[in-house]
Amino acid sequence: MPPHSTTGRRPRRAAPRLLVAVVVMILAALGANTATATATPAGTARTAAEAAVRPAAAAPLPCDVYASGGTPCVAAYSTTRALFAAYSGPLYQIQRASDSSRLNIGPASAGGVVDSAPQTSFCSGTTCTITELYDQTSNANHMPISAGTSCAGCSHGIPGPGPNGSDIGVNAMALPVTVGGRPAYGALFNAQGMGYRIQNAKNVPTGAQPEGIYMLTSSNVTSDGCCFDFGSGETDNTDDGNGTMNAIYYGTDCWTKNCTGPGPWVGGDLENGMFFSDTGANPTSIPGEYGSFLSAWEKNNGTTNFTLKYGNGQQGGLTQSYSGPLPPNGYNPMKVQPSIELGTGGDNSIWGNGEFFEGAVTAGYPSDATENAVQAGLVTAGYANNVTGVPTTASVVSLKAHANGKYVDAAGNGGSALIADAASIGKNQTFDLITNPDGTTGLRAHANNQLVTADNAGASPLIANRATAGPWETFDLIHNADGSVSLRAHADNQFVTAANGGTSPLIANKTTIGPAEEFDLVHDTVPVSFRAHADNQFVTADNAGASPLIANRASAGPWETFDLVGNADGSVSLRAHADNQFVTADNAGASPLIANRASAGLWETFDLIDNADGSVSLRAHANRDIVTAENAGAAALIANRTSVTAIGSWESFDLIYD
Repeated sequence: MPPHSTTGRRPRRAAPRLLVAVVVMILAALGANTATATATPAGTARTAAEAAVRPAAAAPLPCDVYASGGTPCVAAYSTTRALFAAYSGPLYQIQRASDSSRLNIGPASAGGVVDSAPQTSFCSGTTCTITELYDQTSNANHMPISAGTSCAGCSHGIPGPGPNGSDIGVNAMALPVTVGGRPAYGALFNAQGMGYRIQNAKNVPTGAQPEGIYMLTSSNVTSDGCCFDFGSGETDNTDDGNGTMNAIYYGTDCWTKNCTGPGPWVGGDLENGMFFSDTGANPTSIPGEYGSFLSAWEKNNGTTNFTLKYGNGQQGGLTQSYSGPLPPNGYNPMKVQPSIELGTGGDNSIWGNGEFFEGAVTAGYPSDATENAVQAGLVTAGYANNVTGVPTTASVVSLKAHANGKYVDAAGNGGSALIADAASIGKNQTFDLITNPDGTTGLRAHANNQLVTADNAGASPLIANRATAGPWETFDLIHNADGSVSLRAHADNQFVTAANGGTSPLIANKTTIGPAEEFDLVHDTVPVSFRAHADNQFVTADNAGASPLIANRASAGPWETFDLVGNADGSVSLRAHADNQFVTADNAGASPLIANRASAGLWETFDLIDNADGSVSLRAHANRDIVTAENAGAAALIANRTSVTAIGSWESFDLIYD
């Protein structure tokens, strides 16, 4: 790779047949896992509580599926579970800061989910670092923390922040999730120089030999830095030229500068470039690829084709984003070297952020059927509760009951129980739909700005009279096959019903869903104003909308009033009363916000973030950045804050319903 930039962001350089057994495994995705418990590896102990929640059924594990497809795993890593049904060895090693002692963490049983209880105890009162990821294959291609420039022959790579130019490990407790209902931890790469690598891996594809890779990651934490990779890199941590590495890249860095949308995207880091196609660009139909658990896939036959796919790690199948020729100028044939790395580029590039849960490298070019079966197994594994970097969001809705075709009313300005008795939508029929990081929801009534509760542990009718949210104010939003929704109360795990044809108050006391438990979710349009915390001034579409939005008005008039338009995906758009145009994060978010669009598309779409202090923030879909009242409100609003953790007073606004 060429010399690295001193600006802090790294500029990048420019099939065997499927066996019948794979079909059996696909069919078995809904069947029982017959693996039995075996002795746990050193440093692990399965508790009775964990045994009680262990799922009775599981899909075939990834590396078993790959083997049956004739493309065996040659390197396989996970911090959350075994990737072979027979694997019972350690998954990773941790080291605690208090006394530098180390502990291996493994699955609760052969083929099982990690037993994280020893880690929780071991790391109590101190910090722990993952020092090594264990390869689950017989090749023992274990990945320690990358040596960076400290290894022999690695002096031309990029030094990490560790001793003698080595990298550093991730915080072992920073990414809690659940798998099949049991606690586990992913690997969170959120600081410069976090990376792992084995310099000389055994029996992995080299040169132009076909290779497949998959990784379970997340869009919760990504970056435009180089490079959050998993796969094959150079053995000397140095840029050895085009085609000398073959890794999955996931992030927002468009090396060729010809991409469409904000990303992130799954690409191939083939050295001297992250490629989302042979030209570098992502498909224009895919402006970004998102998911709290996102499966990323790359396969390369070494001469004529590489293919990219992505999927949701919690539901559904795979989407192929590219399949075609390798890039020109030195990538055909490939010249891959036998090193496996995670979290860093081929030359030890240290600026990529991301999340990792599991992944494998295969010998050979996997078939689509094999990859589909592995994806089915990921979904069945039950990954959940990844809330890292995910804010609480809100949209404005009304609920139309199927029981009688009427709207749910916070009657008596919120003083009486909710009932479906309104023929039209007004203030008392309007609610903020609050979506929490864990996917649960709440309703905040516009009638009185109070949260709806399933009172008396669900035994009393729903009423809007709570200032803060607890279990009684928390609901699961169930999407029904006919497009309607239902609400399941956490107060008693019962469904909310509009009983007696809607003439009775709403109450959570039904165990199944019928017409009385179904509601149409209507995304409302309501007039609002925004008062910036940066300077306590109202945001205006200045100059009758011809100038960018800026927070410099002492009171709200037509130029300071916007229609808050609810979108079907839970996002919002803003239509200015100043000129009846939609607010856009212009130039893919690089220019200030301005109200000059006749219709709403990607650049005119925002997530409405519900902050803990009662204020709101806006995250632009144009670039996934947070809108700020720049320069303490003296400059125009612009979407240029890169993380929800960056939300401060300049990014906070009082949302005032007019």
